Amino acid sequence: MIDALFDLLGTFYQSGQLEQAEWIARSILEAIPDDIVSLQFLGLLYYRSARRSEAMQAFNAAHIDAPAAAPAAAADPDLRASAQCLRAASGHGSTLAGAWYDLGLVLFRLGHYGQALAALQAAIAARPDYPAAQTAVRRISGFSAHRRAHSKQQKTALAVANTLDSQPKS
Repeated sequence: MIDALFDLLGTFYQSGQLEQAEWIARSILEAIPDDIVSLQFLGLLYYRSARRSEAMQAFNAAHIDAPAAAPAAAADPDLRASAQCLRAASGHGSTLAGAWYDLGLVLFRLGHYGQALAALQAAIAARPDYPAAQTAVRRISGFSAHRRAHSKQQKTALAVANTLDSQPKS
């Protein structure tokens, strides 16, 4: 059933029928409250229909719930259902490869780099021969590594400056 809903969501998304795709995403969320995948796709649909505030709320809700959901998935039926949603939406042959790709680009623009990479990886899982998604993963991975190195350099420079400032003046 969940597979069919995500296939329908992908079909509507690919054909530009965003209202119908939004209805499907909302329906999944009614059945599985706080499903991260549906929240992300709902955010994408809001973003594509110029409802930026609603998109940010959906993306933030998905981002907040993501780390907390993983360890408890085995015990909570809703989290097991959410894991099933992720499998259905990112499985090989999923109709959502294009939506995952678009979602990855939007999340990258919003500064959610980890989520962006996860979405692009899902696009590749759904369609392994997706060269645009493969290129985006390489570029975002390189960008993220560069950002981490730059951040580390800034922290080191700040620590040195603080140490120098705290030394007694002669």
